[in-house]
Amino acid sequence: MNRQITCVIVFVLVGLLVGLAPLNTTAAAGTGGNEPAMAKYVIYINWDAFRRDYYDWANQPGKPGTPNLNYLMSRGVYYPNTRNGFPSITNPMQTSIVTGSWPCTHGNVYRYYDKVANVGAASGRTNNAETIAEVAAASGLSAASVQQFMLQDRGTSASDPRHLYIQPGGRFELRISETMKMLRGEPVRNTEGKMVSVTEIPRFLAIYGDDLDAAGHNGTGYGTIPSLNVEAWTAKMIAELVRLDKALGVLIDGLRELGIFEETAIVLTADHGMTPYWGKSSLMKLVSIFTSANLKVKIVENGVRAPQGTDVVFVTSGQAVQIYFRNEVKPDTIASLATEIASQPYVGGVMDRAALDKAGASASSGDMVVWPEPPNHFSTKDINYGIAANHDTRHPSSHNVFFLVSGVAVRHGLVIDTPIEIIDAAPTMSALLGIRPPANATGRVLTEALQVVADQPHI
Repeated sequence: MNRQITCVIVFVLVGLLVGLAPLNTTAAAGTGGNEPAMAKYVIYINWDAFRRDYYDWANQPGKPGTPNLNYLMSRGVYYPNTRNGFPSITNPMQTSIVTGSWPCTHGNVYRYYDKVANVGAASGRTNNAETIAEVAAASGLSAASVQQFMLQDRGTSASDPRHLYIQPGGRFELRISETMKMLRGEPVRNTEGKMVSVTEIPRFLAIYGDDLDAAGHNGTGYGTIPSLNVEAWTAKMIAELVRLDKALGVLIDGLRELGIFEETAIVLTADHGMTPYWGKSSLMKLVSIFTSANLKVKIVENGVRAPQGTDVVFVTSGQAVQIYFRNEVKPDTIASLATEIASQPYVGGVMDRAALDKAGASASSGDMVVWPEPPNHFSTKDINYGIAANHDTRHPSSHNVFFLVSGVAVRHGLVIDTPIEIIDAAPTMSALLGIRPPANATGRVLTEALQVVADQPHI
């Protein structure tokens, strides 16, 4: 696909990001047919639930800013229009990033309804596609993963010091601390409780942090009382991002101390954003559209079966509803329902099966998907306290995520407005490492972000 770069600007940094200066209106995807330049080391950082506009909020006048992110931006390319897939849930989208493919390929769909078995089901850590860590290992490169769980036993493991997986838990600061120990060759505790030292600095390293996800869902952490209002929630998210930015600075300083910062490319992105909601659920309003058409509806959870005679099955996580038609509901009936649903003020959008296929959704994700217009929601219960938040929706607040590629072999100081997808991460990191992309990848190499060999400074 020909993707034209519509906006390219250079970041000017004086401590914090203080202004933007035009560079060019277009940028070529490579020069003269030269091959992309390579990095000796590639670090993939995933900040779960890093909604794109968190960055904008934190860098408004009077806000604390994110100086370390801004510094990496000055040395890289930022894509503000990065999209995830369906469903915008952690496991499917984390899998999409590390495989470069959508759920229709890798098979991870989170919750769904199994029509054949007639039961609600969940896919857990299902992955039918090759990961970038597996490619690195097959190519003879060392690799490591710090809590990037979709790479556990998929290119990294507790028992392999050259391809090590560790899971320290805790906040991102702790994970950075353990990362630096590992990079310095110090023993770190693996998932078996044993102390292990890597045999060399990993050529590919993945670091996962779920701090933003925890704060976004519940205000102060998983399982705690949510923020009372959107203003408090927004302030919490800014504070969390600022804290993560400080930990990022520790990593940058550590890479400098090791003498590898100038040989390293960093890709920082996320699986999904976060969408607040509150008040009464609109789920039964949606159900009534179907019952008014004389269709019997059953809402199923994991392990729940639909009674005999059920025409329509709903699966919901609070935001998007996956809808499955049984008993040969006619296509014209489905089309009529979709039109009526789309007209409702509490509905943000509707995807039919054709649209789901185009988005790379698994066949298990239903015949139709409906998501609400915030602050409406499709939870099975009303929200009787402050706000809640989730991300199983195509609303931009969940669908649009942060994406930055920075460092050696990367062009510097660009913002590219062209829409990209999170599945572009693995092919791009593969190109930076000089290895093939994962076998099942459908994403593209972001060639417009990369230096070519002729332009790369000697390192």
